[in-house]
Amino acid sequence: MPRVPRILRRNRVSLHKADIEIRKILVKCEEEGDNFDVTLDSISNVKVHGVVFPTLMLMEIIDEFSSKREERERAKFKPGTTDEELQNKYQTASRKWNERN
Repeated sequence: MPRVPRILRRNRVSLHKADIEIRKILVKCEEEGDNFDVTLDSISNVKVHGVVFPTLMLMEIIDEFSSKREERERAKFKPGTTDEELQNKYQTASRKWNERN
């Protein structure tokens, strides 16, 4: 496997950190019920090496995040979930995880 130059490794880490920060902001904005403009303004403050992301890219990120809302809702623990359902989910998830690792 070819070595990745240090400058590219550093940029990749910075992009990864920016991705994490943007996701945290999006989750917070979703939980607080912020509108699109407030959310866009919030993630516009994320920079990589002092450079902001293009607005169109940020709008695409918001669009992708909002399209996966149903998945996030299903993944949350829902009141009324039975112990049997939790046990079944644990068994399924742990089996898949252990097969992968």
